Amino acid sequence: MPEKSQENVYRLGFVSLFTDLSSQMIYPLIPAFLESLGATKFLIGVIEGVAEGTASFVRMIAGAFSDRLRKRRLFVFLGYSLSTLVKPFLFLAHHWLVVFVVRFLDRVGKGIRTPARDALIADSVDPCRKGLGFGFHRGMDRLGAALGPLLAMLVLSLTQGNVRMVFLLSVVPAAVAVGIIGKVREIAPLREAAERLSEDRKALGRGFSLFIVSVVLFTLGNSSNAFLILKATEVGLSVSGVPLIWLTYNLVSSASSPVFGGLSDRVGRKPVILLSFLVYGAIYAGFGFSSTLPAVWLLFACYGLHYGLSEGIFRVYIADLVESHKRATAYGLFNTAVGITLVPSSIIFGALWDSFSSKAAFLVSAGLAILAAVVFLATQMGKGRSAS
Repeated sequence: MPEKSQENVYRLGFVSLFTDLSSQMIYPLIPAFLESLGATKFLIGVIEGVAEGTASFVRMIAGAFSDRLRKRRLFVFLGYSLSTLVKPFLFLAHHWLVVFVVRFLDRVGKGIRTPARDALIADSVDPCRKGLGFGFHRGMDRLGAALGPLLAMLVLSLTQGNVRMVFLLSVVPAAVAVGIIGKVREIAPLREAAERLSEDRKALGRGFSLFIVSVVLFTLGNSSNAFLILKATEVGLSVSGVPLIWLTYNLVSSASSPVFGGLSDRVGRKPVILLSFLVYGAIYAGFGFSSTLPAVWLLFACYGLHYGLSEGIFRVYIADLVESHKRATAYGLFNTAVGITLVPSSIIFGALWDSFSSKAAFLVSAGLAILAAVVFLATQMGKGRSAS
C-alpha cells in the first residue's frame, strides 16, 4: 500500500475550503444574473446541464491519465488553476454566452482535478477511517461554501449591490487555494499495479458498475441547485436573502459530512447511501408541495443533511470497491456518468417547470430518487462486507 500522509487530507481540505469560498461567493448569484442578461429558466437549465455534462468527459480522461502517469498532484494543481483563471471574466460579462463559457471552463478545471484529488485522499487516509477522512474533506468544502455567501453579502453591502465586484473579488480566495497545493505531498499508486493498468483498466468490478447505474438514475432527478434558489425566490425570497438561505444549506452540509462519514465507518456505506436516496426523495417532494418561505428555508437545511449522507460517502464507497491503482479512473468514470446525466436532468427540470409548474418538476425528481433507492437496494445490499 502507498505510504499514508494524513496531512494531505487536512491540506486538501483547506484547498477545498478556499475554493468553495470563492465559488459560492458567486454561484447563488448566477441564476438571477443570467436572468438579468435575458436567459429563460430553460436556458439556465441548458447552460448548467451542458457545462457540467460536456466537461465531464474531461474527468474520465484526466482520471485515466492520472492513473497511467501515476501522478495526482499535477492534475490537482492544473484543475484548480484553470478554475481560478476564468473567474475574472464574469466581471466583464454582458451576455449570457460569456457566463456559459466561464461556467464550462470552470467545470473543465473541476474535471481535471477531482479524480486525482479523490484518489489522493483515499491513499492518504487510514483505511478504517476513510469515511471520516472524506467526511472531513467534504465538510471543509461546505464550510467554504457557507462562508462564501457571507463574504458576498459583505461585498454587496459595501458596493451598493454590485454583483460584478463580487465576481472580481472571488479570485482572491481561489488563488490562496492554488498556493496551498504546493504543500500537498504526492502519493502515487504502487508501480507493480501501474504496470498492470493497461491490462485491466476496464475491470473496475461488477459492484462498481451497478453502483453507477443507481447513481445515474438518481442524478436524472438531481438537477442543478440553481433551481432550488429559483424555488426560494418563487415563494418570496428576496435577492439579498439568497446568500443567507444558501448559508443555511452549507452550514448544515459542513456539520453533517464528518458526522455521517464517521457513521459509515461504523455501520457501513450501504445503509447510509440507501438513506441518502430516500431522504432526497422526501426533500424534493417537500419542495414540490411547499408554497411558503419558512417551509422552503427548512427544506434547504434538510438538503444539507442529504449532502452529508451522500457526497463523501459515494466517494468512500468507490474507494472500497476499487483498488488504489484504478481509483482515479473509477472516480473519473463516476464523475463523467454524473456530469453527462446532468445534461438531460437540468434541461428536463427546466422544461417541466416552464411547461407545467415547479411542483411537477420537483415531484418527478423525487420519484427518480426513490427509483434509484430501489435499484441500489436490489443490486448492492448484501453483496459482501468489503463495501458494506
